Amino acid sequence: MPARLSRADLDFVIRTVATRRRDYDNIREIVQDKPDLIDIMLDDPKLFQRVMNEEESFLSISPYLLFEILLRQAKRELQERKYTYEKAAINRTVPVFDGLQVGELLAQEQVRTYLAQMLASFTRTQTATVYYRIGGRSYRRRYSDLSIDDLYDLARLVDKDYRAPFYRRIGDVCLFLTSVFPEYIEREFRYAFAKSRGAAWFSRKLRDVDDYVEEGRKFYRLAARHRQKDRAEPDPVLMTLAENFSLARKPLLHIADRYLCFRKFDLFSA
Repeated sequence: MPARLSRADLDFVIRTVATRRRDYDNIREIVQDKPDLIDIMLDDPKLFQRVMNEEESFLSISPYLLFEILLRQAKRELQERKYTYEKAAINRTVPVFDGLQVGELLAQEQVRTYLAQMLASFTRTQTATVYYRIGGRSYRRRYSDLSIDDLYDLARLVDKDYRAPFYRRIGDVCLFLTSVFPEYIEREFRYAFAKSRGAAWFSRKLRDVDDYVEEGRKFYRLAARHRQKDRAEPDPVLMTLAENFSLARKPLLHIADRYLCFRKFDLFSA
């Protein structure tokens, strides 16, 4: 059984897909060490129908399995439709015929797995208080792993050899926000100076969606190329996301708009 699927996840898949059999324990014994069979089962549309029609299924499976199912459904729909939508102006979109390219991107198992794990990571975000010394003075600061400014500042506090996870997380935050909550970015950018904010607000760089896209490409590329003792070549998944950042947003936008709707505020409470 793939390490990323729990036994409860696998049981959910089996009971949903194997509708003509009831010997679920036997089926589990057969498929748990055969990832190819599990992959076929995960492509069954009945899984998508169940998670969309049964509210409790959102709570009975792991976030990873949920997003794996949704990504596979997005792949099917966008390949069949052959186009996606891009925003051209306020309340206006235009079709772009890149659905097949989106499908090809999601057909890469490592990329799809990374995206599912990335989305799952945002169902529980974290803040931490860090104490550090600079020039003989002690400082205390809280950091959020949903803020690219916080993550970049935190990366600067550690040795260069250990910065890759922070760079990768910055890329993840940019991809997540521009895909699942682009309205948050637009609202903050458009109205920031109209709101009453303290001086700390103006010390931060204001970014629109395009800025986040460029930051995402930049930091995925930095993370991919970061030197590792056990790897001379750039990380292939991170480099793929750096080079196809806008394309990677398309299935996530599709999922947020078509499948999650208002549910995303429950899944991603932060």
